[in-house]
Amino acid sequence: MKTVKNISGLWSTVGIGLLLILSTVGLVQAQAKKPLTSDDLIQMKKANFDDQMVVNAIAADGVSIDTSVRGLMALKSAGVSDKVINAVLAAATPKTSAPNAADEQDKSVPDEIGAYVIEKDSLTLLPVEIVNVKTAGVLGMAFTYGLKKAKVQGTVSGSKSSTQLTTPVTLVLRCPDGTAPSEYQLVPLDPKKDSREFTEAKAGITGESGGVNKEAITMKFEKVARNTYKATLTNLRNGEYGILAPGALASANGASSGKLYTFGVIE
Repeated sequence: MKTVKNISGLWSTVGIGLLLILSTVGLVQAQAKKPLTSDDLIQMKKANFDDQMVVNAIAADGVSIDTSVRGLMALKSAGVSDKVINAVLAAATPKTSAPNAADEQDKSVPDEIGAYVIEKDSLTLLPVEIVNVKTAGVLGMAFTYGLKKAKVQGTVSGSKSSTQLTTPVTLVLRCPDGTAPSEYQLVPLDPKKDSREFTEAKAGITGESGGVNKEAITMKFEKVARNTYKATLTNLRNGEYGILAPGALASANGASSGKLYTFGVIE
């Protein structure tokens, strides 16, 4: 029985010893991770710690230091080197997480249908203006059995768009389901005193389109997301432009109104 008691006492002593050791290790670790203060840096300087060693300690434990002008001057007066002070400033600066690639991509993908432009990495909807449409040559088309095309004339109020851009112009289209970007047409507008104008050729009886006027600009789009396409236009001349969406103009039968996404190009 005496032997059993001795063994029991031994294990009890070992257990207490282990607890003390673990507690000491935990205390040391907690102290090791304590952020360095100005006093710590000054004491390390007085103890002739190498600058790189101090910088490593700052990187490992962080700092809790006054980085105001007065606080930095106090460190400088105590003989703390510029290298260490720079390390302090770097450690005290809040770290910003790197932007997520998916989030960056989302910024260039609009949520709503429309025509957009990218300016300074920002996606902006082009202004939507009402275009008054008038069809000319309907009688001539009828008398020639459709051989002579009717012309659609569009007029927008104001001599210029509220959006003025410099080249290159990067356009982004968010199309409705079932619509291709090739169905959108970029039309040069002819500025007048109080308006901008364009003319679109139309076929009548057969229903086949004769296309926009000869000055219409070809846009080569690349797909960037579902129903979303991007085109970069590098050779636009200074002037006013409009983007016609599919169905924006009425058929060749009288007067009506539609919508036009507009922008101007300046030097």
